[in-house]
Amino acid sequence: MPDVVTGEDNDVDDGNDDSQRPVQSSIPLVVTISKKCGTCLEFNCVAYADEIKIDSMSITGSETSEDQMPYDGPNFHDFDEKLKKGFHKYLEIRGIKASTTNFLHEYMINKDSREYMGWLSNLKQFIEA
Repeated sequence: MPDVVTGEDNDVDDGNDDSQRPVQSSIPLVVTISKKCGTCLEFNCVAYADEIKIDSMSITGSETSEDQMPYDGPNFHDFDEKLKKGFHKYLEIRGIKASTTNFLHEYMINKDSREYMGWLSNLKQFIEA
C-alpha cells in the first residue's frame, strides 16, 4: 500500500528501477455534495500536491437505502474533455481546488510526524518504566 506522505509502495518489488521517476504522494478523497431534497453527488478522487483527479462519480437519492450500491456511472476518464473540465470547475467553485489539496498534503505530513513523535514518546516511557 502506498505511503500517504511519500507515495512510495514499499510492499511490492517488481524489479523495475523507478528511482528516475519522481515520487508523487496522493491522498484518496471522497467529496459528497448534497441537496436539501436528500440527493447526493459523490466524487471519488485522488488528491495530488497540485491537482485533484476525479476517478468516478455516483448519485444517491434520499430513498436509497444503505444496503444499495449506487451506480458509479461511466468511467470518468471516458467523458468528453469539456465535461471533465466542467466537473472540475464544479468542485473548484465549492472550494475543492489545488490550495485545498496542498493544505491536505501539508496536514498529512505534519500529522504523520506528530504521530511518529507520540509513538516514540510512548515507546520511551514504556522502556523507562
